[in-house]
Amino acid sequence: TYALASAQRIGARAQFVVVEQAGRAVAAAALRIKHVPGLGRGIAWCPAGPLLVPKQGLNADLGLILQALRQAVHRDGHILRLRLSGLALQNADQVRTTAAAAGFAPTGRASLYRSTAMDLRLAEPVLLQRLDGKWRTDLRYALKSGLGLDQGNNAALQARFLALYRSVQTAKGFAPDISPEFHFALPGPDYALDILIATKDGQDLGGVVVGSTGQSATYLFGATAEAGRPLRAGYFLTWAGMTLARARGLDWYDMGGIDREANPDVARFKDRMNGVPILCEAFEARPAGLIPPLIAALETLRSRIKQRRKAGP
Repeated sequence: TYALASAQRIGARAQFVVVEQAGRAVAAAALRIKHVPGLGRGIAWCPAGPLLVPKQGLNADLGLILQALRQAVHRDGHILRLRLSGLALQNADQVRTTAAAAGFAPTGRASLYRSTAMDLRLAEPVLLQRLDGKWRTDLRYALKSGLGLDQGNNAALQARFLALYRSVQTAKGFAPDISPEFHFALPGPDYALDILIATKDGQDLGGVVVGSTGQSATYLFGATAEAGRPLRAGYFLTWAGMTLARARGLDWYDMGGIDREANPDVARFKDRMNGVPILCEAFEARPAGLIPPLIAALETLRSRIKQRRKAGP
């Protein structure tokens, strides 16, 4: 569901690839393929993959999987660009070595993904104990502050969250690449969405949006009203999201990205949860010939034009 909508949003075509070994699937990837007009070739982007199937007795190897994926994409003449899923929890140094051996090079043409993930398989007291002391103190304060919780996914909750989100967006002046409305419009049984609103005395004080697929949940958006900050509404909602995911039997809660330069306060909030650190870098493999450098040059030109338009006169 998400892969199809994300490809459509950027004018790309979604393609789903399965890598097999000994007649059994060992990995899968959702590609967004964008062609250069007139060339019949372009860039295949895999923002969270390939996803590795549990070995189940097979000696599946990430390097061999990357090679197979590269060869399949290069047969069609495309540049392959990928970034592993954060919850693959691969060692970044090992991934660099493996990717290089499989014919990939690091690239700055796609951003890295840095985050932290909470292991929901742990008992609740263990999760609490792992939190930074200050984070744990703020959470306990929030849980005693009389906050209520509205939860679900319907038009009314969407409107309430957007009101909070727009207010914070206006105050802070940020513009996300993907809006909450994009996620609200996604249908499909393979992608669940939950909106959580913290309330007190009939007032909405904060909200978060959590997406779930497979055995993991991801914090997508959050907004805390000024009146909710003294009550630690953000702590209350983060813990509520984790509790919801854990009650559903999910294994992981990804905090949805950390950018220490662009948003140091939010980064500190997430870092202090002391979860499992995630670092996924982007890699690229180009087929031989003159066309791939031309595609890359056209991509650079297009990016510069977009930046100039965004900057204005």
